[in-house]
Amino acid sequence: MSGVVRGVPLAYGHARDLIASPPPRATDRVAGVDQARKDVFPNWARRQVLARRLTDLAAVTLASASSVGVAVVFGLRSDLLSTTDVVVSIVVALGWFAALRVRKASELRTAGRGAELDRAIVSTLVAFGLLAVINGFVRIDGFQAYLVAGLPIGVLLLVVSRVFWQRRLDADRAAGLSLPRALIVGAGPDIDFVAEQLARAAVPKYVVAGVVFSDGLPESDSMTAAGFPAFDGIAAVTDAIAIANADVVILAGQPGDGGEFVRALSWRLETSSAELVLAWCLDSIDRPRLTFDTANGMPLMHVAAPRFSGAKHHAKRAMDVLLAGGALLALLPLFGIIALLVRRDSEGPVFFRQERVGLGGRTFSMIKFRSMVVTAEADLAALADQNEGNGVLFKLRADPRVTRIGAVLRRYSLDELPQLWNIFVGDMSLVGPRPPLVREVEQYDSPAERRLYVKPGLTGAWQVGGRSDLSWEESIRLDLHYVENWSLLGDIRIMWRTVGVMIKPVGAY
Repeated sequence: MSGVVRGVPLAYGHARDLIASPPPRATDRVAGVDQARKDVFPNWARRQVLARRLTDLAAVTLASASSVGVAVVFGLRSDLLSTTDVVVSIVVALGWFAALRVRKASELRTAGRGAELDRAIVSTLVAFGLLAVINGFVRIDGFQAYLVAGLPIGVLLLVVSRVFWQRRLDADRAAGLSLPRALIVGAGPDIDFVAEQLARAAVPKYVVAGVVFSDGLPESDSMTAAGFPAFDGIAAVTDAIAIANADVVILAGQPGDGGEFVRALSWRLETSSAELVLAWCLDSIDRPRLTFDTANGMPLMHVAAPRFSGAKHHAKRAMDVLLAGGALLALLPLFGIIALLVRRDSEGPVFFRQERVGLGGRTFSMIKFRSMVVTAEADLAALADQNEGNGVLFKLRADPRVTRIGAVLRRYSLDELPQLWNIFVGDMSLVGPRPPLVREVEQYDSPAERRLYVKPGLTGAWQVGGRSDLSWEESIRLDLHYVENWSLLGDIRIMWRTVGVMIKPVGAY
C-alpha cells in the first residue's frame, strides 16, 4: 500500500508490516528514549509545568513556615523559635514537595481532569502520614501545629494554585495558544467524529495538525477539504508525526490489527516526542466510572453501571430545594418587573403553562413567562414547514409568534425563571436534560428514552453546549452523557457555565 500526504506519494507498508517488523534495537532505543521524554512537551508546556512546580514549592514552604509560627504564638512548643525548628520546617516542606513530585501532581497530563487535585491531596496525606510516623519515633516539638495549621493551609494553597493555573491555561487555549498538536488516526467517520468533538469542547484541548486514514485516503473529505495534512495508510503514522510536528497521536476507533498494533505503535513512539491517546468506544463514559486492572498482562477496564437512585440523588434533590427556594425569594422583585413588562407588551396571561414529560415519562405542567402571542399553539401548524430546528425539536429564528419583550426574555433565558417553582416542588431539577414535549417523546427511539431516567433540568448540557444550533443526534449524545455520568460537582460546573451562556447567548431563539 502506498501512502500519500497532500498528493505526494510515500513508500509505506501495511499496518501488519509495522507490527511484524522488529522494533528499534535496544541500544538505539535507549539512546533516544531519555531525550524523547525530555522533549515530550513543547516549550509552552515546560513553562506551565515549571510554574506549577514552583507554585507548589512556595505553597508547602509557606504552610510549613506557618506551622512554626502558629506553634510559637499559641504555645504549642516548649520554647521559642530555634535553628532546629527552621531545619525541621524546611525538611517538612521538601518532603511534602517530594511527595507531590512522586505522585506527578503538577503534570499537564492530569490538568483539568480532577486527577491533578486528587493527586495533590493524596500526596499531602501521604506526606503527613509519614510525618506522624516519624513523630512517633522522634518527638517533633510543635507537631500539632503542622496538623491544625500546616495541613489545611497547604491544601488550600495547593487548590487555589491549581485553579489559578488551570484558568490561565484555559484562557490561553481559548485564544488558540498552548494547545498540543494532535495527529488523528482512524477510519474517515471516526476521524470526523473525534475532530468534531475536539472542536466543540468548551475549552480547546488540542489543535488538529494532521490526519491518517486507516481505510485509504478519500477523494473528498471534510478534514482534507479543511486543509489538514492527510496521510494514507496507518503505517504512515510514525512519519506523519514528524511531518505534522505532532505532540499527541489520537487513535480514533479500534484499528484493524487491534491491540497488537497499539503496542507496536507505542514502542515506536518511545523515541518520538508524541504521546499516544486512545479515543475508542467510551464516548458516553466518564473517568469516575472506570477502574483498571490486569490479568496475566492483559489490561482490564471495568465500567461501572450508572445508578439512578440512592444517596447521590437525595443530595441532588436537597441542593435543588435549597437553591431553587433561595432563588425564588431573591428574584421576586425581578419577577414583578418581568410580569409587568409581559402584561403591557401584549394581551394575555403573564405565565405560560405547557405539558412536558419528566422523570419516568410522567407529565407535568411547566411554567414560563409568556414570550409568544396567546394563539401560539394554534399557529404552530401553519409554521411547521418552516422548521429550522433539528427535526424533532421545532425552532424558528424569526418566529412571528414571539412578542417584542418575549424576544428579549428568550435571548437571555429569563422566560425560564418561573421553572424554579417546578424545581422546588420536585417536577424538575436545576440541572438535567431539556424537558421535552409529549409530541417529541412520541418520536423517541430507545436510546433517546434514557433521557427520561432523570428529572429534566432548568439548565443542562444542551443549554450550555449550543442549544438550538445542535443537531438532534448531538443533543441526544450530550443528554445521554449527562444522564449516565452526572455528579454534583458536574452540576455546579454546568450552572457556572450557564451564567456565561446567559451573558453571551448561543443558539437562543
